Amino acid sequence: MLGHRVGSEHVTIIDDPTLPNSYGFYKYDDEGVKARPRILIKNGIITDLLHNRETASEFNVSSNASSRASAYDREPLVRMGNTYMKPEDHELNELLEDVKHGVYMKSFMEWNIDDRRYNQRYVGLEAYMIEEGMVGAPVRNPVLEITTPALYGSVDAVGKEMEFSGATCGKGDPMQGAPVWTGGPPIRVRKIHLGG
Repeated sequence: MLGHRVGSEHVTIIDDPTLPNSYGFYKYDDEGVKARPRILIKNGIITDLLHNRETASEFNVSSNASSRASAYDREPLVRMGNTYMKPEDHELNELLEDVKHGVYMKSFMEWNIDDRRYNQRYVGLEAYMIEEGMVGAPVRNPVLEITTPALYGSVDAVGKEMEFSGATCGKGDPMQGAPVWTGGPPIRVRKIHLGG
């Protein structure tokens, strides 16, 4: 899918294990390749994939230091470091002021994504109605079920304030978890439906 559009021009996704003091920080991956930021999607277009030495040779590129294992006796797997959407220059109130009727989902309590990383579901934990740009009454458990291209394609503005939380990238057999950061800036999406 390299070169395919999966989002609006506002969507740039970065995976960066070199962020200082981050939960997913490392200088070298478990194959000895020096870590660097990886721009996976730039302005809505897939530009890079996570690679170890083996997958890089299949694609005729260099490894981008994405090979990680949870312990010395586990096989290193291709996995994320700290993945987030690149911030733009909007304040939160600017993202909200143009919304006539919507929901501000501040946090979520549940998320699911399929093995292809295509279909996904988020259930809001702290969420509020937005009417004429104003945050109003709480909304109980709004549900967003959407595909990756539909979500990224509906982004029309990105905030500038970054917020991260620690998480675990779980893969393998036997299962191994690696520390990562998830999060990023607030985003505004248009013309999507919520359930719940």
